[in-house]
Amino acid sequence: MKHSQQVDKLGKFLGYVLGRHPDEFGLVPDARGYIKTKDLLKALAEEPGWRHVRMNHIREVSYRPGTSAIELAGNLIRAMDRSNLFPPELSDNHPKLLYYPIRRRAYPVVLEQGIPPNPDGNRITLAIDQAFAERLGRRIDQDPIILVVHSVTALSRGATLWRYGERLFLSDRLPPGSFSGPPLPKQQPEPQKKETKPAPPTPGSYLPDLSNQPPPGSRSKKPSRQRKNEWKRERKRKNRRGGFD
Repeated sequence: MKHSQQVDKLGKFLGYVLGRHPDEFGLVPDARGYIKTKDLLKALAEEPGWRHVRMNHIREVSYRPGTSAIELAGNLIRAMDRSNLFPPELSDNHPKLLYYPIRRRAYPVVLEQGIPPNPDGNRITLAIDQAFAERLGRRIDQDPIILVVHSVTALSRGATLWRYGERLFLSDRLPPGSFSGPPLPKQQPEPQKKETKPAPPTPGSYLPDLSNQPPPGSRSKKPSRQRKNEWKRERKRKNRRGGFD
């Protein structure tokens, strides 16, 4: 296949992902149809035949002469043709259980406090099955925690649910008690420091009492060799003088 044909093929695929069924890939465009390019690349890395796609390939599609299938704006991307892009819909028909992946390190706080509404208006993306939630979770954590969201309880505690395509639901919040997850790991108690006791004396040994010993600096020094032989030199001098002083 020629290079130009490969670029056109990628452009058509991106048009489908971004402009027709982003829910199939776990993507949710904002109100203007944009998603983050890094999120798109993570989704493409999961698709056979498209795992090689990098940012330079996407830029090449956007620079294609004529009508491009995509539009770039900084770190955002959207389809040029968004006429088939569907909005989230409020629905009373929703599964009893939905699934939401989170980072493992955030789990203790989320389990206690839930997830409040986002000030930016971003919604929580819920999967309709656990396998798809695990796929989405691996985009944010190598070993994510999958929350099991009880939709009836979440609605009764003030959450709102929107259907988005065939595989996703969206929510504005997850109140505490509206979901469940694995038990928290038990914290190991810190080991107590053991007091070290002096070792008992070995049977039959003698330990000298050093309490009455003078300090090292006050101990008498041994006479030097020069002072030791002073009497010999004195006797020789007397012999030379005939034994008289």
